[in-house]
Amino acid sequence: MTEPNPDFDTAHPSGDVLFRSCRGGYLHSVVLTEAVMGTDVRRLAEAIVLTADVSFLKAALEIRGELVTSGHTPSAAVPTTDDLRVATERLLAHTLHSGSEGTR
Repeated sequence: MTEPNPDFDTAHPSGDVLFRSCRGGYLHSVVLTEAVMGTDVRRLAEAIVLTADVSFLKAALEIRGELVTSGHTPSAAVPTTDDLRVATERLLAHTLHSGSEGTR
């Protein structure tokens, strides 16, 4: 359960933030490039949260799929593909570095 699954890897569009999650959405690791060290703290925090959210949702959807496959009905608290779609759109709209538009 502590091994990362590459299917859950999520990179910020800038390529400067990477999240790796394990089965069930457990965080395995975060990679930040040296380029982000001079980035605005608020913008960097947003990038980290948005990237982490997509990685977590990918992992959670695997569990949701297993529940459905085994004949169970997940509760409303279990994320859906719509949650992943919305999170992915938010991530893709985010810019990280100065000189770009910032968060939309």
